[in-house]
Parts: sequence; structure tokens; C-alpha cells
Amino acid sequence: MRLAMPLALASMLAPCPQLTCAAAAASAADASARASSTSERRINARAPAEPLPSVVSTNLCADLLLLRLGDPEQILSVSHQAQSPTQSPVTERAARYPANRGAVEELLYYQPAIALTYLGWSGRPHAELLAEQEMRVVSLPYPRELEDALSMTLEIARDIDRALAGERAVAQARARIAALSARATTAKRPLRALYLRPNGGTAGGETYVDAMLRLLGLSNLAAEHGLRGWGSVPLERLIADPPDLFLLGYFDQSQPPSKSRYGRHPLFVDLLEQVPSIRLPSSSAWGCGGLELIDAAEWIAARLDAFERRSEPRTRE
Repeated sequence: MRLAMPLALASMLAPCPQLTCAAAAASAADASARASSTSERRINARAPAEPLPSVVSTNLCADLLLLRLGDPEQILSVSHQAQSPTQSPVTERAARYPANRGAVEELLYYQPAIALTYLGWSGRPHAELLAEQEMRVVSLPYPRELEDALSMTLEIARDIDRALAGERAVAQARARIAALSARATTAKRPLRALYLRPNGGTAGGETYVDAMLRLLGLSNLAAEHGLRGWGSVPLERLIADPPDLFLLGYFDQSQPPSKSRYGRHPLFVDLLEQVPSIRLPSSSAWGCGGLELIDAAEWIAARLDAFERRSEPRTRE
């Protein structure tokens, strides 16, 4: 018994005029070319992207940005500061990578495409040597305003080929800044606040501390006294004109006597018993002036709200 041949197959095998067959062959070749082109495009679409540049960060501020923005696969090493519980809020993430102390020799060992440093990095004189090893040194700028911190985040994200991660981080930061700004508008009156370190150091206008105080709806007493940038407050002036609130930085760290004489002075200790204070944890790393400033501002805001609730006069029932 013969099986019936499918009609389409029969027509393909049947004799045909020369021109008709040539046209059919051309059509088939064109279809094959189109299919090959489509397949090539699909292969290209699935082709892996260019590998991300490898990165080493050499101090805590650079570590924080790299761990926030970088892909884990591109991080070769972070500084030892990032793994210190007394200095870093990201010890668990930092522990996944080898630690370095920012030495040029370590960079030569790891051979990253990019070395993230800070402006005062001691290895800067060797930048030419690193460039010969096809290593790019990127120094973090020093922020003065919150906008500087956001711009720095976007800039570093682009440098390490993680622009989208930078844009996401900045968008989230702007939303949090807006919430803090809205909270500040509800304050009854701006408290006069003073940021102080154990050595008597403080921050006046045109600093990221001043920007954070303004975001919280606080008045910076150091700026009121005319200080611009970083400086100190004479103890006599502080006793004569104390703030409504102290923001104390690095008082939770052990300091040598030469750097804590101001904070241990009996007159200052007595003043602390009279004036409310908020002690900023050193492990928050807010002193880098990056996006950690927003973490610190939210932390302070929660304690300001509690302070204001305690200060409200109680109504009689």
C-alpha cells in the first residue's frame, strides 16, 4: 500500500519551469538570509556586556560608596576601616573582601582598573607609577552641601560603570531629604544647636554639618557666631552663650588627653548636665559627608522628636 505524499512536499519535488524554480530558489535563499540575520541579532543580544572595571577602595569614605554602588564581582578589596565595628556601619558586607591599608604596594598587588582614594591619600605622589600599570586613580571630592554628596554619588557611579545604581541611590536619597525637609517645617521654633568634638572643634557655615542642621530645621550656633568652615568655639564664649542642644561627635571614642582636654573640662562637663545633647555614633561614618549624612539626619530627627515631646508642657486633666 502506498502512503499519500503531502501536497506541499509533492509540489516541491515536482518538475517546474526554469524561471519558476530560479525564483523559488532565490526566495528560499532570501528567507534563509533573513533567518540567519535574525539569529545573529539574537546571539548578539545575548552576548555578555563588557566586564565592569575592577575596583579597590583605600579608605572608609571610598569603601562606603563602593559597597553601596558597586557590583560584588568588581570589588577586589576594601580598606581595613570598613571592617572595624567602631568605625563602619557596613562591617558585614566589607568582611566579604580582602582588607587593605591604602598602600601603593597593595594596589600594585591587586592591579585594579580603578583605585578609589581620598584627597589626602599618601600614595598620590605615585600616581604616575600606577598609571603605567593602567590603573586609574579616582579621588573623592570633599562635600560641603547635600547636593555635593548627591553629585559625588553620581560621579563615582559613572566612573565605575554603575550609572544606574547611582541614579537609583540618588533618587532614594532625594525622597528621604524631602521627608526630612517637610518634618522641619512643622517645628515650632528653630533650636540653636552646636556640633562639638572632644577637642572643641566645630563646624560653621559652608560645611556638610551646617547643611544637615539646616535640613533638620536647626540653627547652627557656630554659624551665628560668624564661623565659616571648620574651627573651634572658645569655652568662655560657650559658657556665656550656650546652645539649646549639643550634637556631640566622636565622644564615644577613646581620645588621647591632648585631643580631649576641652571635652573633659569641668566647666564643659557641668554645662552638659544643663543642656540636652545628642551623641552621634562614630560607627555611622556620617563624617564622610556622603549619603550617610541622610542616615545621621534621620537618626537625629527621631531623637529631636522625642526631645520636643518631653519639652511640651503637660496639660491638666
